[in-house]
Amino acid sequence: MQALALLAAAASWSAPQTVSAPHTFAGPLFASTDRRGGTLAAWGWQDGVGQQARTGAGQVQVTGGTVSAERRAPDGLVAAHAYGDGRALELASKQLGTRGQRWRLTVKDGETTTRLATAFILFRPQLSVAPDGSAIVAWVELHGRRQIVRASTRTPTGRFSKPFTLSGRGQTTVLTAAAGGHGGFLVAFVRNGRLLARVRNARRGWAAPHRLAGAHGKTQWQLTAAMNRAGTAELVWIRHQFTRPGRPGTRSLEAAGVAGGVRWSSVQRIERDNAVGAGLFAIAGARWLAYAFGPSSHATARVRMSDSRGHFGTAIDAAPPQGGLRSVSIAFGRTAGIVAGWIIPNPSGDGGGIGYAAATGPTGATFGAREQVTPNEATFDMRLVGSSTGIRAFWTARPEGTGPSVPLSQIHTVVRTAVRG
Repeated sequence: MQALALLAAAASWSAPQTVSAPHTFAGPLFASTDRRGGTLAAWGWQDGVGQQARTGAGQVQVTGGTVSAERRAPDGLVAAHAYGDGRALELASKQLGTRGQRWRLTVKDGETTTRLATAFILFRPQLSVAPDGSAIVAWVELHGRRQIVRASTRTPTGRFSKPFTLSGRGQTTVLTAAAGGHGGFLVAFVRNGRLLARVRNARRGWAAPHRLAGAHGKTQWQLTAAMNRAGTAELVWIRHQFTRPGRPGTRSLEAAGVAGGVRWSSVQRIERDNAVGAGLFAIAGARWLAYAFGPSSHATARVRMSDSRGHFGTAIDAAPPQGGLRSVSIAFGRTAGIVAGWIIPNPSGDGGGIGYAAATGPTGATFGAREQVTPNEATFDMRLVGSSTGIRAFWTARPEGTGPSVPLSQIHTVVRTAVRG
């Protein structure tokens, strides 16, 4: 334990490098790694406020430790994912006109852009890409009173399919998707207060919707899913039940798995309350779950590893409890081991914070000392990825500060990066 703590304390993060032009707002931020260890970071941006505000998106790629110049990404960017040997898929949902009733959904792969839909699209469309390039896009269209769950898939070397319907009835409030390769896909959504999932494998096609959970009264759901090459899928969800009898406001964390699209496991209750911001990460051949746990004034970054059945094991906390923790992500490096990252908000309450991380070391089962990743400035969103040169962090920040004392015209948000040495 002492040696592990000394290893973590000795690690250092490089000086921050700004990789974007300044904008009024930047985000959400996406970061991922391709098969050869190259890294993609992409983000949307906005200059000014109101209907006349300019919007766009930017991206950079990191190869062998060298960060490319900033390049344009599709305006309306809602997802981006690296795959293969330096390739990437980018999903954009762009509003047409000012009434907000028509959107254009496109997916871009290199120089090829495919239009998937032009409709009244609700919520954030979902993109998932397997390491071999198999991919799925899922979204919700509003047609009158019908909220229709639609999807399009592709094989590693093919084009995206004609969109098809996965659910044509009821009120859908949230969805997620996962691609596993070899024709395996998963789409999960909440319809009329019930969490449903549909799984596809190459032999059987799409299975009927499988009910996993339900809720009564006002409930906010968060879903995340993953699938591997063997077709084993995992679905994780948080139910924030505002009107639960006896315990209003609980944020329970639960999960279930399915092998080959055939038989779902029983639901595992991972946390009964106080779970926030769950994410699934593929690391060293295993699936890891990372999230913030605890009341907002006393939370920690918590990780768990799943077994072959999709059951998540004992919790490992990355740091002592601390206030307001958010933006939890994890990555793997050969010398660093598992590295968890998170943001702790500034006491000023301006929405910004400072990014921190902790590492296990290559053979450790617990995390070492806390490391500061970002400078003492207003950091808003941070993502860790494992790259060919180590653990790399990307984050959005406002170096000049934020808050009521800073005029809107002087608010500048940039994207920065640093690598763990």
